[in-house]
Amino acid sequence: MMESSQVDERVLILAPVGRDGPAMAALLMGHGFAAVVCESSAELRASMTEGAGALLLTEEALELARLPELLERLQAQPSWSELPLIILTHGGESRRGRLLDTVAAAAGGISVLERPIGTATLVRAVEVAVRSRRRQYQVRNLLVESAKQIAELKENERTIRFQEERLRKVEKLAAAGQLAASLAHEINNPLAAVTNALYILQNYSELPEETNSLVNTAASEIARVSRIVKQSLSYYRVDRSPKEVDLAQILEESLRIFEEKFRKSDLQVRARIRPHITILGFGDEIRQAIDNLLLNAVEATPKGGRLAVSLRWSRDRKDESQPGIARLTIADTGLGISREQRSRLFEPFFTTKAEKGNGLGLWVVRGIVTKHEGSIRIWSSTRESCRGTAVSILWPLQQKGAAAVAQPVNVVAHGK
Repeated sequence: MMESSQVDERVLILAPVGRDGPAMAALLMGHGFAAVVCESSAELRASMTEGAGALLLTEEALELARLPELLERLQAQPSWSELPLIILTHGGESRRGRLLDTVAAAAGGISVLERPIGTATLVRAVEVAVRSRRRQYQVRNLLVESAKQIAELKENERTIRFQEERLRKVEKLAAAGQLAASLAHEINNPLAAVTNALYILQNYSELPEETNSLVNTAASEIARVSRIVKQSLSYYRVDRSPKEVDLAQILEESLRIFEEKFRKSDLQVRARIRPHITILGFGDEIRQAIDNLLLNAVEATPKGGRLAVSLRWSRDRKDESQPGIARLTIADTGLGISREQRSRLFEPFFTTKAEKGNGLGLWVVRGIVTKHEGSIRIWSSTRESCRGTAVSILWPLQQKGAAAVAQPVNVVAHGK
């Protein structure tokens, strides 16, 4: 079996008449060349694919071989390759000219030798051809090495760009953390004053019942703002245990708080909420996620548009022994989100709202959902026939939530 270097430098011989082929092969092998006698044009083409240092053909081979296929194979060589071709002819100007014209279109260095030919002349011609082929292989290896180096450089450039992008994001987040700490300090003072005023109002016995209910709601929201401010000082560093949270109750409270926004935006809001769906988590953070999604939907929907909010139970198809999944969906009839923007929705500081947004809303939502071992899915279309966006959050249920699926669905309309 030949080594790869021998295969690449072997001389392929096609001489169909008499004993020319074996005689030339024996002569070349006696001078240290690897030589293979091919019995047909098809075998020659197959051997060229495996590797060759030169072709040695007699004029009878050209006349008997399927020349178009052979020439096509020669012309299909890569840019670095010019396989040397040696043709042995009986001589005669017209005959030689015809042979040269036949192979002129082929890609390769062509040498025409007249017979009878001396042994030294043939060996010398093959030696020159094989040496030329070696230089071509050197060029090939250089091209391959250059291609590898270029690929490595491009990969390094991509890695550097990726690291630079990550560094920019880290710097932005660090700046956001410093800003959050500064804002938290500034917000705490007026929050304390508002909390004290609400406390006085809550203990004022002559307030009408409706006003007292609004004061209690305001006090609850102020307390939640205070907790969010505290969390911002140590972003997502939680030092308390999760508790059972009623998703339906949180969603209904958020919808009540957003009623004024719905009215000002002239939106028709329809909610289908299954009650008593319980998950294990952190109520303030879940409400923050829901409020962010509701705010996004309101800001994305033009006046007169529609919002659909639903909370339902569904079975976990991957493991039916589990309690199931709570699916919260908020859909709007806004302008939709383009495919290019969708791939970046969860990047911090990326926003589709221009001056309105800071690009942290969905990033925060995904962090909260991931923390609760849930998942988030977004469907959006910019086509006029079905324009809008729907965001679904899938929360893993606790056993109590699964037992409550027989409860009737509350259908609530908000807005106009």
